Amino acid sequence: MASKCEYSSIQIPNDPKYATAAAIYVSEIARAIGMEVAGLKALENGIISAITALLDYSFETGEKSTLQIICERVPEGLKVSLRDKGLPFGAESASGDHPGTAETFFGLKAYIDEIQLNNLGPDGKELVLIKHLKNRSISDYYAACDLEPYKPAAVSIADTPETFKCHVRRMEPNDAAEVSKTIYKTYGYTYPHDYVYYPQKIIALNDSGRVYSAVAIAGDSEIAGYGVFQIWDPNPQIVEMAQGVVKPTYRSMGCFRNITRYLLDQARNRGIKGAFGEAVTNHTVSQHTMHGFNFKDCGLRLGLIPPDTIFKGMNAEVSERVSMLVQFLYLQPPVAHSHAVYAPPHHKDMLADLYQELDVTPRIANTASKKDSSLPPHAELKIKLIGSMRYARMIVEAYGKNFIAALKTEVRELCLKKIEIINLFLNLSDPLTAGTTAQIEKLGFFFGGILPHGFKNGDALIMQYLNNVPIAYDAIQVKSAMAQKLLDYVREQDPNIK
Repeated sequence: MASKCEYSSIQIPNDPKYATAAAIYVSEIARAIGMEVAGLKALENGIISAITALLDYSFETGEKSTLQIICERVPEGLKVSLRDKGLPFGAESASGDHPGTAETFFGLKAYIDEIQLNNLGPDGKELVLIKHLKNRSISDYYAACDLEPYKPAAVSIADTPETFKCHVRRMEPNDAAEVSKTIYKTYGYTYPHDYVYYPQKIIALNDSGRVYSAVAIAGDSEIAGYGVFQIWDPNPQIVEMAQGVVKPTYRSMGCFRNITRYLLDQARNRGIKGAFGEAVTNHTVSQHTMHGFNFKDCGLRLGLIPPDTIFKGMNAEVSERVSMLVQFLYLQPPVAHSHAVYAPPHHKDMLADLYQELDVTPRIANTASKKDSSLPPHAELKIKLIGSMRYARMIVEAYGKNFIAALKTEVRELCLKKIEIINLFLNLSDPLTAGTTAQIEKLGFFFGGILPHGFKNGDALIMQYLNNVPIAYDAIQVKSAMAQKLLDYVREQDPNIK
């Protein structure tokens, strides 16, 4: 259990006239950990309402007792426990003298994010109220003594190869806080998937089916590592190997490989068609690991990781944006392309090479076009921003007569917001992609590769745009011959170095 290094409590008589003073105490604790003004007001009103209702529920008129108010910083924000030794929760059904428990306390949802009712036996009961911190990093609401960076590992695989065992299972809800803390202690607040800093969000996303989280367990119970696949929104038939972290003590012991193998098996058993991941290019270790699972290199997304990304405790700060190599694995035998791939003529040869690397032979169709009059008036663009990465992903869901004008407007607005990297995904099964790509490139976009099954009905052509971001191509490290060919091709296409 995590030490309670940011924990305090007070005790008041069971008299509602003390409710306001107690609420001010709780509010000041919340202010100290960074809660915003609007949240403080709601919290204060909620505490007054909770104490008043709890005392009315728990004690008879004139009965003398006390109420303990405990404040504790937790991963979600501030946890306030109101403890007393009055009437247990649920006992009102026997006496009939009190309103129902749910009616009494769950009305507090107007002020409080989470409510729990716990009977503690001889120790009485507690009403637990949790108020979330909004838009804060984990460092703002996790106790500082729990968030020191990991120290360098004192053991290595050479020390304990015979005795170390690491088994993998699906993450359980009570693992989420440790997972969140592990990621923070490794990456600080630079991890691109920011929901990992909120344990309840990790749990909710797993419950929704959008992500599948796994943990590697060392010994009987210690979490040694964590990994995730998440559904790719434009096509739920493929998944992204989105996260992976192993505590320093357990690195180079096979935990990451075990997690990856487990996740791929789980995805394959669910009928998922394919999985993709992105390996860093400031070294080739992660590329090599994924090649071991037969992932194939098929895209290069330049400058995806910001230069202020910090790998805490790993002595691996980066001084410039790091590019990512897209790697794909078919989890089900690929069916021969029943649909055409409309390759832009000037990228046809490169696309053929990438498909050959993936061991598939699509039918490359001749360029086809639609008359402008047959297009709908407005294009459909779906945009996702990741502010911490200064990155935007744009999905072209449908072309329209205004497509180029609309794209130009969106790019200008993103640049004004200081978004540095823009990726654009085009559907290679849409005949318009072949003829429109050259127009897109006139706006400053250039080739980035492909993502098989990137759309529900076809593969994605990845285009990219750099907003005054220098790319040190000579510093990009790739392992495979295909990746080197792709790197050379992307460099040739980059309009920023011509």
